[in-house]
Formats: sequence, C-alpha cells, structure tokens
Amino acid sequence: MPKLLSIATVLLATIALTASPAQADPVPPAPVPVKATADFQEALFTPVAGVLDFEETADGIKVAGEFKKGFASDAPSDYQLVVLDNAEVILDFTKDFQKVAEIEAAEVTTFEFVTKTKQKIADIRNEDVVVRQLVDVAAGIKVQAEIGRAKVQKTEVR
Repeated sequence: MPKLLSIATVLLATIALTASPAQADPVPPAPVPVKATADFQEALFTPVAGVLDFEETADGIKVAGEFKKGFASDAPSDYQLVVLDNAEVILDFTKDFQKVAEIEAAEVTTFEFVTKTKQKIADIRNEDVVVRQLVDVAAGIKVQAEIGRAKVQKTEVR
C-alpha cells in the first residue's frame, strides 16, 4: 500500500507541474475608468468656450481641460468652478482649478488636477458645471457673475 501511495503522489506532482498555464484562470481585464465631459459653448452673456473632461480616480475626480475664451481677468483667484444641482453646489473644484489655471489673453491653457472627493461621476452626470467670475461693479464692490455653463455628459468609451 505505501508503494501505491508513493506512485499516486508522484503522478499528482507530475500532473501539477506539467499542467498548462493556459488552463489557469485568466487575469480579469482592468476596469474601464468612468468618464464624463462638459462642453462649454460661447453664447450671449456666457462668453466661456472650452471643454472639461472628468475621470474617476482612486482619490477622487480628475479634471482636465482648457478654455479658448471668456476669461477677462488674468487672476485665477477671480474664478470659481463648481457643479450645481439646480442652485445647490454639489462639488466645488475652485481651489484646485485656481492652483493650476494659467490665464492669458482670455484663454486658460491646458490644465489637469484631481479633486479629492468621495463623489463619483454618476453624482455629477447630467448636472451643470458653472464658471463664475468675481466682477467689480463699484469701487471695492465685487459680485459673482456666471460666465459659463455646461451639462456634464457621459463620455463614450472606445
């Protein structure tokens, strides 16, 4: 009986060592990142034109984009970038946007940042992304003026 047990052990070891790696479970593909886009179109009273792309990351939401026109002030601190659900701010990108925005001749050059948040693209999809500017209306008095608005839409994955 011990000899039979040794033969069985050798056979099992041989089968295990010679098994094709193709028989092993394949590695699942990496998950496709969730993405969305907001396309700003210049219109009457909303001079901003440009595109923002959103992508979920492990840390939050990555925003990449550029604006081709509509930024009258060269100071990033004069602008806010927020996502609104009706009039309520549901996600504020302002601080991260102000850190990376380079404004020259009414344009914002290509930029990218990640806002740390637990919110997902699904939370902002079909909501409005709004660009606001602090505007001088009188000596020392500034008000917020909306200068751009675009709907966050699902990006088709190719």
